[in-house]
Amino acid sequence: MIFLTCTTLVILKNNSVENDDKKKEIELVNNSTDYQSDLQLFEKTNEQIVPWGVKSLVIEDQLEQKNTNERVKVAILDSGINVNHEDLSGKIVKEFNAINPGQPIIDEFGHGTAVAGIIAANNNKIGIKGMSANVEIYSVKVLDHKGKGNIESLIKGIRWCLEQKVQVINVSFGMTSDNPELRKVIDKAINSGIIVVAASGNNYGLGSDFPAGYKDVISVTAINKSYKKASFSAKGKIDFSLPGVDILTTSKDGTYAQYSGTSLATAYMTGVVALILLKHNYYRIDMDNKNLPKDVMTLLKNHSIKLGNKEVYGYGFVRIY
Repeated sequence: MIFLTCTTLVILKNNSVENDDKKKEIELVNNSTDYQSDLQLFEKTNEQIVPWGVKSLVIEDQLEQKNTNERVKVAILDSGINVNHEDLSGKIVKEFNAINPGQPIIDEFGHGTAVAGIIAANNNKIGIKGMSANVEIYSVKVLDHKGKGNIESLIKGIRWCLEQKVQVINVSFGMTSDNPELRKVIDKAINSGIIVVAASGNNYGLGSDFPAGYKDVISVTAINKSYKKASFSAKGKIDFSLPGVDILTTSKDGTYAQYSGTSLATAYMTGVVALILLKHNYYRIDMDNKNLPKDVMTLLKNHSIKLGNKEVYGYGFVRIY
């Protein structure tokens, strides 16, 4: 079951990372001057909103760059996506209904559309800015109109992703117990070079969900504007902490809404990974290397800012620019 409740720089930690033989200090954006939520701002203006999550990741300059012909293939395993949403126009290139193969996909629950907006909302002067304009979305329906699904559909969906040779799989939900067959297909995806990003879960201090709990899956928890853990966050196998509280994004009815959850933080991480893959030459990443998931994980760790207890925050907040 899914829980979807839906600029000044300040240095919080003197981390350094090596890139092009230069040491680069990583900073956190101070969001304390934002007295209104993104939804409140959105309701008062006709202009496009840059969500606080995008601002905190300092990727706006990347969004302003001209699009290249290169695209990252991102699969969103979820409740489906509203392909007719104005801010997702042209982004969904393929769909697969793992619950009822061959049947059309309608996002009745709204979760998948919210996730898609964070990752890929168009930079088109309306609505919101997503994380990356240069992604192709593969929508895989594994959750029904109540946000529920089963292991069989999830496994079927991941196998379809393998056939489509996607590069990133976003799983913004999870389950409390391990499943050998799920672990097997997740391992197969990762060993083939696919990066799997999953929500640690809205478990209020209990253990992380699966597949986030599996080795080499990027497990993501949620933080608020002050870089503090969300009250609903899990503990345990956490890799990174990203924005997941009061997140403005696309909604199933074609408008916009504000949600909270580790689901949204996971979408932000998927967006970060997509940007890394688009800049693979800059980051000296071999896209044909089967160890790509481990290489990306290492890079993320090197570009992270510690926020606190690793069991709660993982390696912390990621800043790749």
